[in-house]
Amino acid sequence: MVHTHQEIAMTSPASDAQVVFVGYNAAYLRAIDGSVPSGSVVVIEEPDIIRKRELHDAADRFDCLDRIVPASYQQSAGALDLAAELTATRPVAAVVPGLEYAVPATAALAEKLGLPGATEAAAQALRDKVRLREVSGAGGVRNPRWREVHGPADILEFADGGPVVVKPANRQASVGVQLLDSVDEATAAEAWERTSSAAEYEQVPDRELTWRFLAEERLRGPEFSVEALVREGEVVFENVTAKTVVPGPYPVEQGHLLPAPLDPATQEAFGTAIRKLVAATGFGTGILHAEWILTDEGPTLVECAGRCPGDYLVDLIDLAYGTRVRLTLIDLLAGRPVTLPRSAERTSAIRFLAAEPGTVTGITGLEEAQRLPGVHVAEVDVEAGQEVRPWASSWDRAGHVIATGPDADTTRRRVLDADAAIRIATD
Repeated sequence: MVHTHQEIAMTSPASDAQVVFVGYNAAYLRAIDGSVPSGSVVVIEEPDIIRKRELHDAADRFDCLDRIVPASYQQSAGALDLAAELTATRPVAAVVPGLEYAVPATAALAEKLGLPGATEAAAQALRDKVRLREVSGAGGVRNPRWREVHGPADILEFADGGPVVVKPANRQASVGVQLLDSVDEATAAEAWERTSSAAEYEQVPDRELTWRFLAEERLRGPEFSVEALVREGEVVFENVTAKTVVPGPYPVEQGHLLPAPLDPATQEAFGTAIRKLVAATGFGTGILHAEWILTDEGPTLVECAGRCPGDYLVDLIDLAYGTRVRLTLIDLLAGRPVTLPRSAERTSAIRFLAAEPGTVTGITGLEEAQRLPGVHVAEVDVEAGQEVRPWASSWDRAGHVIATGPDADTTRRRVLDADAAIRIATD
């Protein structure tokens, strides 16, 4: 299930070195705060995002954070101009991608500073699903039938009346992704409008960016993801996660369970698939979060990210394996040796909370859920008077519960019991 890596003695960076994050990720900073030296982290963030997310005082929120440096990095090489400034007073130990949109700039900055990283070519492929389809398919990774689309006519022609997936090629968090059961001129036009107009105001700068779009074959089968730590093209840790996705046109994830309960042959098939993907993209060092659908032919690639996965998957891995993945990733990107477990100690799961669309009138059962056996986290992200929307992306979920157990069945039951205990009433 999990493979260790034969460690090679390496020289650790100087103790006064700093870690540079491209993209502000509060969850990451919170997780490492107190475990890395005070003031040892510098974050590069877009000026517009600093303003929108009110990050001017972010350095006061974390002991590890020294400062946020404004610079363009989304579809921009602006962050590369900071290389001399960043290394003028303190050496840089590692460059870490904080967000999905920061993956290419992170790789480019790491290469410029002579540090381990994804490699620029791999990062560009991971941030553009069109490019990812091209390089992964050429490398023997199983892909659905696909084509880049530029308008409703392309969607209609590709679908030929049948089921199809329409999605942005270079966005995040399932934004704009749609599953269509059938396609005619009207549905193609509606799908194009929804997908091409999808937006994340706080996550992108105000300047004009370039977006691309795909239509893909609608695959049938259970969904999984593989989380892998990679050093110099070699997978040194891997985990397979079983995913639950809400039914309907927007494939938003409802829950995750890991390690996925798989037979040895299927487990090996996922291991083979992730190694083919690493080789095909030329990925160097870092972390991968690859999503797959298990078809009758085997694991088929949906997409892959070159940064820590969202949906609290890192926390689930840490709970199941006894790891601290975020710190391990920094060590990998700094060229330090790491020690990783061969197998999980337990299973872990998350379930995202849903509510009927409308205005929240009351929340009950939260404390009850928190007291249930095996429950580690039960949080509600909405409050009375707040509007709950139908799920169209990951941002629309109302909270989550996390549980662990000795086996998959126990853990699944515990997380579902916690989910059922919480009731979010809406009007």
